[in-house]
Amino acid sequence: MLSFNEALKEAKIALGKHHKETRIASLLLEDMFQMDQVALMMRGTETISDNALKSYREAVERVIEDYPYQYITGRAHFYGRTFKVNSHTLIPRNETEELVYHVLDKVKSGKIVDIGTGTGAIGLTLKLENKALDVYVTDISSDALRVTKQNMDALDAKVTILNGDMLKPLTDKNIKVDVLISNPPYIAESETDEMSASTVKYEPHSALFAEEDGLYFYRNIIEGLEFVLNTDGKVFFEIGYKQGEKVKDLFLSNWPKSKVQVIKDINGQDRIIYAEWVK
Repeated sequence: MLSFNEALKEAKIALGKHHKETRIASLLLEDMFQMDQVALMMRGTETISDNALKSYREAVERVIEDYPYQYITGRAHFYGRTFKVNSHTLIPRNETEELVYHVLDKVKSGKIVDIGTGTGAIGLTLKLENKALDVYVTDISSDALRVTKQNMDALDAKVTILNGDMLKPLTDKNIKVDVLISNPPYIAESETDEMSASTVKYEPHSALFAEEDGLYFYRNIIEGLEFVLNTDGKVFFEIGYKQGEKVKDLFLSNWPKSKVQVIKDINGQDRIIYAEWVK
């Protein structure tokens, strides 16, 4: 029989031996059994049941085999909230929280759209942080939008969900917005070697990879901005760390009067495109 503290120690040792992040042991314990740091301080010496220990050990083994721990628990943490995730959705990243931060800093009201929403993390967070925003979220994947709907209901965030590819859900309904946000697939196939094994093996490739050296979705969205953006509209993209100048040039080649800025993340890497669109 092991206590929660002992089970955690065992899991950290196992993960460390296989060069995995040992903090995942704590995250699993928290998401599976609601044993966060405070609970461990108060109840960590309590015995973990045989069934719970078996489930915990199996989860640790799956992480060792590169399976994302968020898919094991069905939960991911983003901007201080918990979102449901599954294999149909990309797992929200810390870097994307910076995109949300910059949108909230620059946009105080109006109609906005999150293109390729996945879990809904971006669009739902924006609505929850600023109730004045009229938020639309879109995705081509019906499976992903089912997760979006579950997160919307769980978080009580009222947004409009639309199914379809890129700008089509907006153009089909003659919807124009003041702000367009997207974290589209932007990884080139040639960059696979730079990615973690768990991402390549298990996260949906349709949400990761893009043709044209990763620029396919940016180009298509940028070319269609006049059909979905109101006058003086704003655009925010999350980008790969090598793509700043490429996406900026792509934007200005289509809309040369626009103001386009490449914003770096906390690690000093190009991460966000912010554009004030002028037709």
